[in-house]
Amino acid sequence: MPGAFPTTPATLLSQLRDRNAAGWQVSWKHFLALYYNPVRLIAGNLYRRYTGGRQAPQAFIEDVASHVVADFFSKDFLKFDSNRGRLRTFLRLRINAHTVEQLRRENPALRDNSGEMPAGDAEIPEENSAEAEAFRHALLATLIEDLRNQIPFRQFEIFEMVKLAGVTPDDAAARLGVRRGVIDNNVYKAMNKLREIAAAAEYREEFYA
Repeated sequence: MPGAFPTTPATLLSQLRDRNAAGWQVSWKHFLALYYNPVRLIAGNLYRRYTGGRQAPQAFIEDVASHVVADFFSKDFLKFDSNRGRLRTFLRLRINAHTVEQLRRENPALRDNSGEMPAGDAEIPEENSAEAEAFRHALLATLIEDLRNQIPFRQFEIFEMVKLAGVTPDDAAARLGVRRGVIDNNVYKAMNKLREIAAAAEYREEFYA
């Protein structure tokens, strides 16, 4: 529904910290859209690293992801300091801690053998290309969803047709029974709005930091 998202959102972390703010529920939607799938991917990669290449059971990954998200919602976001690094780096450390904890719960022998794996808060490898791509896809999907909720339905329909589906402006005009100028004008306005949304702090930090 157009207007469901604030047109000038505060930073994601500011919204998360203010449970009484109008954008609080939106901030959780942003968090899940930006991070849930990357969290699952990172948990699987860490599982393979710590088990000598074994594939992580889906139940293990979902369990770790659920714990990471639940803890972040309840307490961890208060510990995050943007002056010390990116949110996704902070999350990687928390995913590592939960992955190690879950592995030790499932295999008690690892509890007394720290050589099997690093401590839960130890430094972990930088994100690999698959993880970076997962973050990128989540960011783009969230941007598009925000755009959908901030512009008129018809304008988004035209944007989607031309920019996402690859329909030429002339073909889009023919399909919709409008002049070519109507297509160009709506695409132009939608792109300007998309740039405005992408300039929000939570997007800038993840794309460019």
